[in-house]
Amino acid sequence: MSDKILINQINQEFRNILEKMDTPEMPAKNILDDANRQFHQRGCVINVGKGDDVIKKPFPVFIMPYFMTRTQMNEIERVSNHIMNVLEKISDLYFIDPKFRPMFNLTDKETELVESETGTKRRVWITRNDAFIVGDTIKFIEFNTDSPGGPMYSDVQTEIIEQNAVMDELRKKYYLSSDRFVPQIHYNLLRAYREWGGKKTVPNIAIVSDKGATYPEFLLIVEDFKRQGFPCEFATPQSIEYHNGKAWTPGGMEIDILYRRGWIQNWTAVWDDIKPLRKAYAANAFCCVNSIRSLLAAIKSLLEHLQEPEFMKLYTPEEKDVIVNCVPWTRLMNERKTLDITGKNMVDLFEYVRKNRETMVLKPMDLYGGQGVCVGPVVNQQEWERTLHLAATTDQKYVAQEYVPIPEMELPEVSEGLVWKSKKLNQNYYAFGGKHAGGMCRTSEAAVINISAGGGLCPVIVVEGTK
Repeated sequence: MSDKILINQINQEFRNILEKMDTPEMPAKNILDDANRQFHQRGCVINVGKGDDVIKKPFPVFIMPYFMTRTQMNEIERVSNHIMNVLEKISDLYFIDPKFRPMFNLTDKETELVESETGTKRRVWITRNDAFIVGDTIKFIEFNTDSPGGPMYSDVQTEIIEQNAVMDELRKKYYLSSDRFVPQIHYNLLRAYREWGGKKTVPNIAIVSDKGATYPEFLLIVEDFKRQGFPCEFATPQSIEYHNGKAWTPGGMEIDILYRRGWIQNWTAVWDDIKPLRKAYAANAFCCVNSIRSLLAAIKSLLEHLQEPEFMKLYTPEEKDVIVNCVPWTRLMNERKTLDITGKNMVDLFEYVRKNRETMVLKPMDLYGGQGVCVGPVVNQQEWERTLHLAATTDQKYVAQEYVPIPEMELPEVSEGLVWKSKKLNQNYYAFGGKHAGGMCRTSEAAVINISAGGGLCPVIVVEGTK
């Protein structure tokens, strides 16, 4: 049986089972409500607002997984592993020759941090690479190597979904498997700590970020690490202390491993308020995962350089094939001539992007959460040109990227009754220590898919075969 037939079959069987279970005595609404209730009761919410106005907001989960065959997941693993090798090679260029540094577009503050010694060779220990699957090909649209989110939310949802009644029925016919991410993160934090030179059998772990949208997730990870027997505390960058050659949390815990969450602006936006943290980081007083050097692989404009002939010689034949086929055309927006999407014609970049709205996306280079993203096929020309004007006249840098068709899938919702609604899917694949670690999906009815912007989660379940 082909992969496509198998996935179509299990999707239809999930639907049939759920619809059969949807009776007045036991409506499908109960299954969905129970999944969401468990998810939210276990602390999987997001923070909305700031300061005293923060509220903890539930976000939707779906009781139907995104099914993949083992063959499909093995192909994702192959591609992801090559991508991780390429990102390390390209990041190395920053330190090999100063002539390459401008392509990373670092600010002065980021440069200071990137040039501090980290104690580990690897730049990227933890990443979530965001993609769309088009037919049999995966297209990576962003590499979230700075500090990727969502692992605990995904772990909890997967556990809940695997226990619902529909999945119980499917397991009578299919062998199914799934991945957990937080245990893998914990393992790689310890790997990085040993490479850094850490000697403690049970090192202290600080999760450091602001108290933004995913602050509740950080607290869940703190509790999980503590259950494993590891001292762990949350701290904001501003609250870190540094004295006697050691960094300390406000609670007085010496920091051995700093698990950096949030994003780079959690540090650079409060620069003068984090002098102790900056001194500790410069002194390599703790093992930082990810180190700020991971930023070198996260910058959206870097996708433009991955396919440059000058760098292709760095790659193995397999890596070349992945870069050519799995990374969409991307350009940093500035006034210049460049090759078009076909790679055959030199064009004026701004004029080319202006005329090709329906095949392009414009993105701020260093924002996150879908902020400022303009998807050409779903906006009018006026909105497109307004965003182009921002790219040309403001300090915020933008990239233009080839539009990748967004896959869709029908997922069950319940209002008055059970209905199936088409949702857009963004496939997100984690890699830890340079190796593929599994995936999850984010869903939305909008073209910009993001949890903090109202999207939902959908776990990935692998169909290993039939019984």
